[in-house]
Amino acid sequence: MTQMSSSARMRLVGHRDPEVRHAWTTSQARRDIKDENVAAAGMETPSLDPRWHLASRAYAALKQGPLTPVRREGLIDEADRLGLRPFDASLIIAIAQDHARTGRPIEEAESTLMLVKPAERPTGSGFARWGFAAACAMALSGLILMWMAN
Repeated sequence: MTQMSSSARMRLVGHRDPEVRHAWTTSQARRDIKDENVAAAGMETPSLDPRWHLASRAYAALKQGPLTPVRREGLIDEADRLGLRPFDASLIIAIAQDHARTGRPIEEAESTLMLVKPAERPTGSGFARWGFAAACAMALSGLILMWMAN
Protein backbone atom coordinates (compact mmCIF):
# COMPACT_ATOMS: atom_id res chain seq x y z
CA MET A 1 0.00 0.00 0.00
CA THR A 2 1.36 3.37 -0.94
CA GLN A 3 1.16 6.41 1.23
CA MET A 4 0.27 9.86 0.10
CA SER A 5 2.68 12.59 0.76
CA SER A 6 1.53 15.17 3.22
CA SER A 7 1.95 17.85 0.62
CA ALA A 8 -0.55 16.22 -1.78
CA ARG A 9 -3.73 18.22 -2.20
CA MET A 10 -7.10 16.56 -2.37
CA ARG A 11 -10.04 17.98 -4.20
CA LEU A 12 -13.69 17.10 -4.54
CA VAL A 13 -14.37 15.84 -8.04
CA GLY A 14 -17.69 16.64 -9.64
CA HIS A 15 -18.88 19.13 -7.02
CA ARG A 16 -19.97 21.48 -9.80
CA ASP A 17 -21.89 18.81 -11.67
CA PRO A 18 -25.67 19.47 -11.23
CA GLU A 19 -26.51 15.76 -11.08
CA VAL A 20 -23.97 15.08 -8.33
CA ARG A 21 -25.10 18.14 -6.36
CA HIS A 22 -28.75 17.07 -6.68
CA ALA A 23 -27.91 13.54 -5.50
CA TRP A 24 -26.09 14.89 -2.44
CA THR A 25 -28.84 17.34 -1.49
CA THR A 26 -31.60 14.79 -2.13
CA SER A 27 -29.97 12.17 0.05
CA GLN A 28 -29.38 14.76 2.79
CA ALA A 29 -33.01 15.86 2.56
CA ARG A 30 -34.14 12.26 2.83
CA ARG A 31 -31.91 11.72 5.88
CA ASP A 32 -33.32 14.87 7.44
CA ILE A 33 -36.89 13.69 6.80
CA LYS A 34 -36.09 10.25 8.22
CA ASP A 35 -34.52 11.78 11.33
CA GLU A 36 -37.51 14.08 11.81
CA ASN A 37 -39.96 11.18 11.45
CA VAL A 38 -38.05 9.14 14.01
CA ALA A 39 -38.06 12.09 16.40
CA ALA A 40 -41.79 12.69 15.85
CA ALA A 41 -42.62 9.02 16.44
CA GLY A 42 -41.19 9.27 19.94
CA MET A 43 -43.05 12.45 20.80
CA GLU A 44 -46.05 12.38 23.02
CA THR A 45 -48.80 14.75 22.06
CA PRO A 46 -50.43 15.88 25.26
CA SER A 47 -52.29 18.54 23.31
CA LEU A 48 -54.55 15.79 21.90
CA ASP A 49 -55.50 14.60 25.38
CA PRO A 50 -58.76 16.22 26.55
CA ARG A 51 -57.48 16.29 30.14
CA TRP A 52 -54.42 18.25 29.05
CA HIS A 53 -56.52 20.59 26.89
CA LEU A 54 -58.88 21.39 29.76
CA ALA A 55 -56.03 21.87 32.24
CA SER A 56 -54.29 24.28 29.86
CA ARG A 57 -57.49 26.25 29.33
CA ALA A 58 -58.19 26.40 33.07
CA TYR A 59 -54.60 27.43 33.83
CA ALA A 60 -54.77 30.21 31.22
CA ALA A 61 -58.09 31.40 32.66
CA LEU A 62 -56.63 31.41 36.18
CA LYS A 63 -53.69 33.52 35.02
CA GLN A 64 -56.24 36.21 34.11
CA GLY A 65 -57.76 36.16 37.58
CA PRO A 66 -60.02 34.08 39.81
CA LEU A 67 -62.54 31.79 38.14
CA THR A 68 -66.02 33.22 38.31
CA PRO A 69 -68.92 30.75 38.41
CA VAL A 70 -69.74 31.62 34.80
CA ARG A 71 -66.18 30.94 33.61
CA ARG A 72 -66.06 27.72 35.63
CA GLU A 73 -69.33 26.55 34.06
CA GLY A 74 -67.88 27.36 30.65
CA LEU A 75 -64.91 25.11 31.40
CA ILE A 76 -67.24 22.34 32.63
CA ASP A 77 -69.32 22.66 29.43
CA GLU A 78 -66.17 22.47 27.33
CA ALA A 79 -65.10 19.37 29.26
CA ASP A 80 -68.48 17.81 28.51
CA ARG A 81 -67.96 18.44 24.79
CA LEU A 82 -64.54 16.80 25.12
CA GLY A 83 -66.12 13.70 26.66
CA LEU A 84 -65.06 14.31 30.28
CA ARG A 85 -67.45 13.81 33.18
CA PRO A 86 -68.22 16.89 35.33
CA PHE A 87 -66.47 15.27 38.32
CA ASP A 88 -63.30 14.65 36.30
CA ALA A 89 -63.47 18.18 34.91
CA SER A 90 -63.65 19.57 38.46
CA LEU A 91 -60.58 17.53 39.42
CA ILE A 92 -58.66 18.85 36.43
CA ILE A 93 -59.66 22.43 37.23
CA ALA A 94 -58.54 21.89 40.84
CA ILE A 95 -55.15 20.62 39.63
CA ALA A 96 -54.79 23.70 37.43
CA GLN A 97 -55.81 25.94 40.36
CA ASP A 98 -53.19 24.34 42.60
CA HIS A 99 -50.46 24.89 40.03
CA ALA A 100 -51.55 28.47 39.35
CA ARG A 101 -51.77 29.21 43.09
CA THR A 102 -48.26 27.92 43.80
CA GLY A 103 -46.78 29.47 40.65
CA ARG A 104 -45.73 26.16 39.12
CA PRO A 105 -46.03 25.70 35.34
CA ILE A 106 -48.90 23.54 34.15
CA GLU A 107 -46.42 21.26 32.37
CA GLU A 108 -45.44 19.86 35.79
CA ALA A 109 -49.02 18.62 36.29
CA GLU A 110 -48.74 15.84 33.70
CA SER A 111 -48.27 13.01 36.20
CA THR A 112 -51.19 14.25 38.32
CA LEU A 113 -53.44 14.66 35.27
CA MET A 114 -52.78 11.06 34.29
CA LEU A 115 -54.53 9.99 37.52
CA VAL A 116 -57.82 11.41 36.23
CA LYS A 117 -59.90 8.99 34.20
CA PRO A 118 -59.46 9.69 30.48
CA ALA A 119 -62.39 10.71 28.33
CA GLU A 120 -64.39 7.82 26.94
CA ARG A 121 -64.42 7.47 23.20
CA PRO A 122 -67.73 6.49 21.64
CA THR A 123 -67.51 2.98 20.21
CA GLY A 124 -69.98 3.35 17.35
CA SER A 125 -70.89 6.13 15.01
CA GLY A 126 -74.00 8.20 15.57
CA PHE A 127 -75.23 7.29 12.10
CA ALA A 128 -75.26 3.57 12.95
CA ARG A 129 -77.15 4.18 16.19
CA TRP A 130 -79.77 6.35 14.45
CA GLY A 131 -80.13 3.75 11.71
CA PHE A 132 -80.68 1.00 14.26
CA ALA A 133 -83.26 3.13 16.09
CA ALA A 134 -85.11 3.83 12.81
CA ALA A 135 -85.14 0.13 11.91
CA CYS A 136 -86.56 -0.76 15.33
CA ALA A 137 -89.22 1.94 14.97
CA MET A 138 -90.28 0.62 11.54
CA ALA A 139 -90.42 -2.96 12.80
CA LEU A 140 -92.53 -1.94 15.79
CA SER A 141 -94.84 0.10 13.52
CA GLY A 142 -95.26 -2.93 11.25
CA LEU A 143 -96.13 -5.17 14.23
CA ILE A 144 -98.72 -2.66 15.47
CA LEU A 145 -100.29 -2.42 11.98
CA MET A 146 -100.45 -6.24 11.73
CA TRP A 147 -102.05 -6.44 15.17
CA MET A 148 -104.63 -3.78 14.28
CA ALA A 149 -105.44 -5.52 10.96
CA ASN A 150 -106.39 -8.78 12.72
